[in-house]
Amino acid sequence: MPSTLDDMLAKVKGMAPEARAAAEKMVAEATGDHIWIPTTGPQGDAFRSEADLLLYGGAGGGGKTDLLAGLALTRHTRTLLLRPQYTDLGALIDRVVAIAGTRDGLNSSPPAQFKYAGRVIDFGAAKDMDRAETWQGNPHSLIGFDEACLFREDVVRFLMGWNRIADEDLGNISMERVRVVMASNPPLGAEGEWVIGMFRPWLDPTYSNPPERGELRWFITDPDGRDQEVDGPDDIREYNSQRYEPKSRTFISARLEDNPFLVDTGYQATLDAMPEPLRSAIRDGNFMAAREDDTWQVIPTAWILEANERWRAADKSDRTMTSIGLDVARGGRDDTVFAPRWGTYFDELTCVPGRDTPDGPSVAVLAAGMLRAGAIVGVDVIGIGADAETALSNAGLPYEAMNGAEKATTHTRDGNFGFYSRRSEMWWMLREALDPEYGLSLALPPDQALQGDLTAPTYEVRPGQPPKIYVENKKDVIKRLGRSPDRGDAVVYAWNAGGLELNPDDKARRSKPLHTPAPAINYDILRY
Repeated sequence: MPSTLDDMLAKVKGMAPEARAAAEKMVAEATGDHIWIPTTGPQGDAFRSEADLLLYGGAGGGGKTDLLAGLALTRHTRTLLLRPQYTDLGALIDRVVAIAGTRDGLNSSPPAQFKYAGRVIDFGAAKDMDRAETWQGNPHSLIGFDEACLFREDVVRFLMGWNRIADEDLGNISMERVRVVMASNPPLGAEGEWVIGMFRPWLDPTYSNPPERGELRWFITDPDGRDQEVDGPDDIREYNSQRYEPKSRTFISARLEDNPFLVDTGYQATLDAMPEPLRSAIRDGNFMAAREDDTWQVIPTAWILEANERWRAADKSDRTMTSIGLDVARGGRDDTVFAPRWGTYFDELTCVPGRDTPDGPSVAVLAAGMLRAGAIVGVDVIGIGADAETALSNAGLPYEAMNGAEKATTHTRDGNFGFYSRRSEMWWMLREALDPEYGLSLALPPDQALQGDLTAPTYEVRPGQPPKIYVENKKDVIKRLGRSPDRGDAVVYAWNAGGLELNPDDKARRSKPLHTPAPAINYDILRY
């Protein structure tokens, strides 16, 4: 239903000066003494949304920063507005002050703070958990992330834990909203792809039950930090005698044409002139197809997408299971992941919460149930994976130890480069297999988290005879992403275990024997 403001603006358009003056008076009376009101359309919808967690934006010029500023200045007593770096806060602070019309009450010393008409707005930077933890114990009824896709997921989830009314304000506030607003363009790298997972019903076109724009959906976050969509606000779950009450989420998209203050400024031409994939991301607000690869990314995103299309069209009925890649987790938000491979076809991954695989035998039992005749388990044996290796061995199950710290013994397909370690070697073997020019036609299941994992690591070339390719180590990937790339690692192990499928002109690339009591496995070129 159109608001009073919508009605007034409609009447103002095309009016004579005298009539316009009268209409402007009516608008002023209808909007009271608010220093800021949202534009009609998406920004107004976002301003009035009842969602506990709102993602707003998509395209450039949609009024994302103004939404955060307007909510902070008109609807909330205590607000925390965030960017990853302190150097990025200047424009955000200036915009809030400009809307307020005064710099009185602004303390620019980090962390900056603005006090206005009984409201307190804190400005913070939270690139990593060390910065985020400085806000621990500081409640804010509004937490706003400006360009949310630039943040790490663990940082965002940690800060969301302090989204509440401050104790000292409880007696002075009636019905003040508590909410988190993420204002953002689409992610341009793997670091921001967690946003797509958090808002998958709206952003993933393959989602089975997509909502309307702005429709509320309800979620709980379980003890391991995983989101689960539930039926509604009354669908309360219980884990270990602890109640988990659902909270609502939604996504409202905005484009430049929705912002009357920018639509006629020529900014559209600037967006149109951007190269792809920036144009799809910033102009069109495309969250799923706008990702820009790093120059030194190990596996190009386009190769993953092509492998997804082959998976959709594939028929694995006449194939034989080759291997299962296994990445082990114990508790926390990480999963124990099983990646079954049938030659060049990877089946859907099985992801088990780490709390359900507390020891090696529990992992071995699951692996035994998935194995088929002739297949082998490729298991990460560094750290907690060593217990799983022992359990697989004791159970007499065929397995290969995947030790990324070992010395590599092979070279790239063209023979020009060696590898810094076995980890670098294994990742590069998967890269070469996915290369469309190699012709193996690998098929990978469409899985946004898997895509993020496989496209996250970067590489560099280190000097030597021959020069050696070094793939970014797992700890550094985890530091950038704020999570473990367990799905990607499982697929890498699956590809490197049980015999590599090779083109006829290539020589076999195995450097160590298998640990298996099973009958001899043929490591020649596998044809499926």
